[in-house]
Amino acid sequence: MKKKLMLILFMIIVSFVFMINVDAATSMSCSPKNVNVGDQITCNITTDEPVEITSKLSLVSGSGTMDSDGKIVYKATSKGTYDITIKTVSPGFSDKDTITVTEKTTTTTKTTTTTTTKAKSENNYLTSIKIDNKEIEDFSKTTTKYFVEVDYKTKKISLKAEAEDEKSTVKIDGPDKLEVGDNEYSIAVTSESDSTKYYKVIITRLEEEKESSTDIKSIKIKGYKLNFDNTSKTFHLKIKPEDTELDITVKLVDKEASYEIEDNDNLKNGSVIKIIVTATDDTTDTYRIIISKKETNMIPIIIGSITVVLIAIIIVLFVLRKNNKNNKKENKEESKPKNEKSKILEENLESATVDTDNEKTIEMPIIGSDIEGYEVSPDEDEDTNYVPYDNDEEEKTRILSYAERKELEKAKEEETDEELDVALKKVFDFDDE
Repeated sequence: MKKKLMLILFMIIVSFVFMINVDAATSMSCSPKNVNVGDQITCNITTDEPVEITSKLSLVSGSGTMDSDGKIVYKATSKGTYDITIKTVSPGFSDKDTITVTEKTTTTTKTTTTTTTKAKSENNYLTSIKIDNKEIEDFSKTTTKYFVEVDYKTKKISLKAEAEDEKSTVKIDGPDKLEVGDNEYSIAVTSESDSTKYYKVIITRLEEEKESSTDIKSIKIKGYKLNFDNTSKTFHLKIKPEDTELDITVKLVDKEASYEIEDNDNLKNGSVIKIIVTATDDTTDTYRIIISKKETNMIPIIIGSITVVLIAIIIVLFVLRKNNKNNKKENKEESKPKNEKSKILEENLESATVDTDNEKTIEMPIIGSDIEGYEVSPDEDEDTNYVPYDNDEEEKTRILSYAERKELEKAKEEETDEELDVALKKVFDFDDE
């Protein structure tokens, strides 16, 4: 019983495998599946047994039956959906392809004019960066950060940048004055398309280097103006003859340096004042001020001396001439007789008594009418000093009064003045006798 069942199952399996191989040997492929009216459809058939091919499409070539591999062509004559069916003559295999046919449409092509707009530039590079008109070394447009050092004395810089594209804009931002240390400058480059690239420049101002120096900044002298030149160490100064020492003030470049002034006393023409500057490192330097004194103008002195000598000579000549004249006059007066009245006056004057202790002349009493030969005018006051006289004999023995002596002295002075005038006239007119 078991053997029979196994035999039946084996036969069923063999039949099933045989059927699969037959189906796998028959196939159909049609293309294109979407066509327009008037287009053709080609179907390729693969089979090893008789098959039938049916369709409502118009047959162009090939046959509705086929024993082996072949080709069949259809034409779409009207729009719609059409099936192409294939099946084996012996029942068991069947397949189909569906073809879609549409009406052919006429396409009108519209010509349009297109205006092409040029794209905006995106170039935001620099071609150079300059500091105080000197280009940064090793500049590259793709390098966006630079470091530059300047010395302590540099307090300001001029920073310029040039864009590669002339349509780009450049904006520089940074401090006006440099501080000791790092100072950052930013350069923004904006392209035509509004894209921005930033470059940075770091300027480092170095710290002050303290160096010892013996240089002098200025020299001031009270009462004088010195033509100071910081490139020279020797100066010339003309001073007044009476000055023997100067008030000098010196300012040094190095505030930590010191100075000494030598030979600034008993100044003469040709004296040299020394200013010795000593720096912090003990180096020294000497500056010199050569003194010249103003010379005295001798011409006025010479003229004045000559004038004084001439005046002295004139005076001496005048005195000598006067003495000579007085001697001549005395000789003449001694030779001619004196009148009685003059003799009486001179004799009485010589006999007058003078009180040298009190420096006063002792006046004699007024001669009254009791003296013979004299009369007092009734109109005269008793205290008058005027004494008239008529008797020459009595006048010889009478002592002169104070008024009479004064009158006699006055007469002599007038005579002397006349002689003096004549002498001076002769001296100054150089009129020799």
